[in-house]
Amino acid sequence: GVCRAMSIVLCLVFALSGASALLFETLWFRGASLSFGNSVWASAIVLASFMAGLGIGNALAARFGPALARPVRAYAVLELAIGVSGFSLVLLLPHFGDVLGPLFGALTDTPWLLNALRVGLAFGILLVPSAAMGATLPLLADALHARDPRFARVLGRLYGWNTLGAVVGSLAGEILLLRWLGVRGSGAVALSGNLVAAGLALALSRRLDPGVRAAAPAESRRRLS
Repeated sequence: GVCRAMSIVLCLVFALSGASALLFETLWFRGASLSFGNSVWASAIVLASFMAGLGIGNALAARFGPALARPVRAYAVLELAIGVSGFSLVLLLPHFGDVLGPLFGALTDTPWLLNALRVGLAFGILLVPSAAMGATLPLLADALHARDPRFARVLGRLYGWNTLGAVVGSLAGEILLLRWLGVRGSGAVALSGNLVAAGLALALSRRLDPGVRAAAPAESRRRLS
């Protein structure tokens, strides 16, 4: 019925989130190549930092997410954070090279120190958006699991839709958006996707969040007494 329809819409929201995330990741790698270099080491460091951020966000959400009364609303806040921080990185990353270039050049004779510095900087720069991305799946899984006790089915559904969105986002970015809109315009499209996902999730949270559903009967009882 209505609840099932809302769950489907939430999965579509997560697909939109996946599209924006992979579009942002594509743009970050382009910007990072200007700041950290085009070498295999530089690309590996940026990717490792991004994956570390995902893992941290996932672990934090798994640890503290079950205590949240309104996980869908928290997810909406994360989508907003991803959009704002992700678009900020799209704008700022190309300019980091002017600052970091001389520093990296001075460390070319000590590659271990150079790569350690790259790791630390890449991790710090990508931490907020990547950790927020990593926290989204556990939060939505908690919200939908409250309505469907078959956890494997819930998790598979969310992961599948998110992956589908990621494929669309990465292909659209490389084939269409970068050619038509450029880096900043493509970043604005990714930001818009996150904002739409946040708005839809916030609207759905009024019906899907367990904290809201639990509070409604209590409020009704207070009015009747």
